[in-house]
Amino acid sequence: MMGSKESCRNELRTAIRQLSDRCLYSAAKWAGEQLVGIEQDPAKYTPSNTRFQRGSSSIRRRFRTNDINSTPTAGVSYVSTPVMEEDEAVDSDFYLLAKSYFDCREYRRAAHVLRDQIGKKSVFLRCYALYLVCFLLMCMPHIFYDPFPLLSLHMF
Repeated sequence: MMGSKESCRNELRTAIRQLSDRCLYSAAKWAGEQLVGIEQDPAKYTPSNTRFQRGSSSIRRRFRTNDINSTPTAGVSYVSTPVMEEDEAVDSDFYLLAKSYFDCREYRRAAHVLRDQIGKKSVFLRCYALYLVCFLLMCMPHIFYDPFPLLSLHMF
């Protein structure tokens, strides 16, 4: 059964990319929400690695180091290819969801989904979404009427 969840996740990831390429943003958003909603395999992702355990934020991941213990021999240099870790695979699912929100012009939702993500693309998209929210609020405050302005400040 666990293999079927992973194959379903892979199909949803592919669907999100294809739907976004075809400018079917609402359908991509739906697929992204389904992708994030599929339960993670507890054997692969311990509770400290899951997004839904709010007590275990991304602080541990943020300061984890991937040091290479051995020193290369003199005169030899190499560039290691970054390997996607399990956490990054989960983070990319959240990036796909946030990107679909962004494409639907739901900038606050996109920023909210990416609030704990540390990948370069995720950080950029979150910052850009927050920038657009602030810019649009300044330029067109009548469009973004917020009946509870103090409650929405927590979001950022």
